[in-house]
Amino acid sequence: MSLMSPGRHSRKTSVVCVVVPVAFVFLVAWGGGTAAPTPTPGPGARVGGTLDQAWATVQAQVADVLLLTRVRVALLEHLGSDGLRVRVEAKDGIVELSGAVEKHSSKELAVEVTRSVSGVREVRSRINLSPDARTAEPPVASVVGKVEREVADAVLEGRVKTGLLEELGKVAFDIEVEATDGVVSLTGTVPDSAREKLAVKIAKGTPGVKELHNLLKVKQ
Repeated sequence: MSLMSPGRHSRKTSVVCVVVPVAFVFLVAWGGGTAAPTPTPGPGARVGGTLDQAWATVQAQVADVLLLTRVRVALLEHLGSDGLRVRVEAKDGIVELSGAVEKHSSKELAVEVTRSVSGVREVRSRINLSPDARTAEPPVASVVGKVEREVADAVLEGRVKTGLLEELGKVAFDIEVEATDGVVSLTGTVPDSAREKLAVKIAKGTPGVKELHNLLKVKQ
């Protein structure tokens, strides 16, 4: 005996399973596994890079000319007419000096003055004495030999340095003294303008100093 009511048909539900391969899913998600090509710079980008390089070159050239001008002005201020005899070349902070000066002291002083200019990293000097300068030296200087001159310069440097140490203490450690035939230059840094003036006063008052060039810088 059937438990189903007459006239009612039984229904069977069919389930269809679709299996998608996993590899296919990954291929679709990642564009088939093909890496996207790296874009190459367009004309605009290439032009922009070229302009940047050109601008950097111009800036470097301007910096070289500016440094050259500063050195020339400093040489004229401290060497006077001999400053006109010095040729200056500057590139990337390296300054080359050449020419022939009339004074023996100008040969060494030119190097010290150039070193004191802000932005100078290295000084290369090929400065010589002019032929006229050799014969125009004072009689005493022409008799005294090179060794005696160097000794006299060293003694004068020592006297100036001693005076600076006595009055300025450890501040004098940062002051360099150069002497050539009685012409003395002071280079280095001092804490303030008061001690700069005192250093100049001490050097000027040292026996044997004929001329003083103050190249000291005050710390900011």
